Amino acid sequence: MAYSVSVSNQKGGTGKTTVAVNLAGALANRGNKVLLVDLDPQGYATESVGIPDAYDADGLTLHDVLLDLDKISRTDDLVREAPEFDVIPSNVALTSKNTETNLQNAQGGERRVGMALDNLSTDYDFIVIDCPPGLGALTDNALLATGRVLIPAETKGTSKRAVELLRDQIDSLEMLFPEASIQPVGVVANDVRQDGVSNEMIEWFDTVFGELVPVYELRKRVVLQRAQMAGRTIFEHDEECDMEGVFDDIAADLEGRAAE
Repeated sequence: MAYSVSVSNQKGGTGKTTVAVNLAGALANRGNKVLLVDLDPQGYATESVGIPDAYDADGLTLHDVLLDLDKISRTDDLVREAPEFDVIPSNVALTSKNTETNLQNAQGGERRVGMALDNLSTDYDFIVIDCPPGLGALTDNALLATGRVLIPAETKGTSKRAVELLRDQIDSLEMLFPEASIQPVGVVANDVRQDGVSNEMIEWFDTVFGELVPVYELRKRVVLQRAQMAGRTIFEHDEECDMEGVFDDIAADLEGRAAE
């Protein structure tokens, strides 16, 4: 079975998509068969991996598969080949057809993403889910489907509240679904700067998570943005980036966890 992980933070602007896309790239670069699932209705990950046309494409969409049990067995039909790994793209239908609300009202709506992934015929080593920037039905689905979460967070004071809200949501899900266990696998401190605020937040992340999971430091690099604009991860982009090592460290740690 694939080792799956959600990349989630309810706060926007945390570098969530950057982390999800480049983690998938790092895992693929290490020889793994990888699937990236863009569960964010905004579709930034879909654009960032070089298949922007998929976001507005007609035909079967992620919304259809998640909301229609007669179509959930067709998850394979959603998979697109991107330059570096496979992708289940986001689609404008996730917004226009109000997938979040429909999932909340659907029978077993919290488990539809897990059901969809169970219908995949390809044996992936890793599945990475880019979650929406909010705590709703789609994020709940991802957390319950993977049971693991990688948390990107800015090194700003506002991140404390965002991380605490995510932890509260995980606790709520585990109370509602006693069979579920949702564990953090790491924190990616994003946009780390050489200043007191960043240092204070790194210390806070270490205090809260350091004994449980690794805390990675990701510094702001323009090349990360340029790679996404080119539809590539930094591992296939034609400019070097010293942050490749951070994503490779995360990938290596996940490989170790998957082997346990």
